[in-house]
Amino acid sequence: MFKKTLLLSLATSSLLATNGINLIGTSTVSRSMGGTGVAFYSHATEAMHKNIALIGDVQKDEFQFDMTYFNATLSSSVRDDNPLNETNSNGATISASTQNHLDTNFVPSMTYVTKVDDEVAFGIAMIGAAGMAVDYKGEYSHRQLKSSMMLMKIIPAVSYRQGNVTFGFAPVLGLGSMSLNYDERYIDPETGKPYPAGTKPQSQREGLFGTNIGGDSLVPAFGFTTGIDIKVTEKLRVGATYNSSLKYTYSEVTNFKQFGPHGMVYMADEYAGGALSSLADQSIKGNNDLIAALEAAGLDNSTAQTVVSLMPDGTISESLALTNPDTLHDLTLEQPFEIAVGFSYELTKKMTITGDYRYIPWELTEGYGEFGWKNQHVFAVGAEYKAKNYSLRFGYNYANSPLESVTNEFGSLVSDVQGHYIFDQALSMLNMLGFPAISTTHFSAGFGYAINKDIDLDFAMVYSPESTVSRDGTLLPLDKVYEGLSIFNYAYETKMQQLSLSGGINYRF
Repeated sequence: MFKKTLLLSLATSSLLATNGINLIGTSTVSRSMGGTGVAFYSHATEAMHKNIALIGDVQKDEFQFDMTYFNATLSSSVRDDNPLNETNSNGATISASTQNHLDTNFVPSMTYVTKVDDEVAFGIAMIGAAGMAVDYKGEYSHRQLKSSMMLMKIIPAVSYRQGNVTFGFAPVLGLGSMSLNYDERYIDPETGKPYPAGTKPQSQREGLFGTNIGGDSLVPAFGFTTGIDIKVTEKLRVGATYNSSLKYTYSEVTNFKQFGPHGMVYMADEYAGGALSSLADQSIKGNNDLIAALEAAGLDNSTAQTVVSLMPDGTISESLALTNPDTLHDLTLEQPFEIAVGFSYELTKKMTITGDYRYIPWELTEGYGEFGWKNQHVFAVGAEYKAKNYSLRFGYNYANSPLESVTNEFGSLVSDVQGHYIFDQALSMLNMLGFPAISTTHFSAGFGYAINKDIDLDFAMVYSPESTVSRDGTLLPLDKVYEGLSIFNYAYETKMQQLSLSGGINYRF
């Protein structure tokens, strides 16, 4: 049962109303109010999600359970004229939608808070915090790419109140899982021949607890969170939080050499049906036999020369060894630190407004920074109308996309990603297809209902209208004269729309 709950806490089959990959509010009340809550108290257990200093307002023991259902409409289009690709589009654009796995469309969280004395409160929470995933199984234009990353946090927190100021602190245990499956193998290792059309297999490495979700293990990361809550007046409250970064190193994610110059050798060998194996000990540069082998496989002389010019120095055997699909590399992805400030103001006895600002520096992190993600500035506002036994809530959240559109990209430039030189075209493909964290605008609404003085029910809906990001460019050899060489154009575009529903129950005892 614990494994099932843990998997649900981690599982997200597509991006869930997010700033980057971080959920917009991980509790129901916060999600209904645009993800605000740094300085807004509704339940003590809600405070564990937003600003742990707020748990100082607890009056009785509280337990809360939240569940979020989400659905994202995510599609991508690909144009890739590289003739070595099995899905060379020859100038056409091919679109596909990612599959949606209903059995992992639910994310729960559980929290408990107790009052130790008039000054001290304690709480503990297990929170599904972030995630993303796509699944293009059967879509050969998209390389049958399948990615999954899921994060949760276990937080034991304590707060201390002195007058109208409360401080909170908590160590954080993060647990993460990640996988990236990408088909680039043309030859069936059992027969030594190309796979029949339409049968090229997608990697189906086993994921968590025997599923195909995430990697094969949970990776721990350690950090902390701290917060302050100040009751300025009876009506005005301000707060601030700091969440430290969490660094996860995932083992055997994928073969990153396939995305760089060595990958051109691998792809050429596959395209030529393994004909390069007889030239394996020869140098790549200036190798007329290599160009002849590619011509024999169907490339014209200009295209063959272009392909070879994109290959690295060294021998063919060295590149083939480095790009073996059975060799998988590790990847470190660091969740960035976050700084948030907020306020809440009681306009009337029934109406309260909230506002938060959050800074998420993706550029400064290991992994996301190397993939070219941009820092985010998140602005959110919310409102609550509270009557005798019910509440109505509304919110709005906006943040720039960490992935920006790019035009006329020089795809043959390479970037160093943790010791692997990767073409910028490949980075664009991975960002657009595998990790499309592109949502910017979110509208939210919800309500709460008090069954009695000890039990509250809360509901929320978050809608993110369609966002679009695109990358296009040319894969050409920058160190060669362009005249007489082929130019391979490419373009990627991703569109995403999101809808999520949340429900929570809070029990005081």
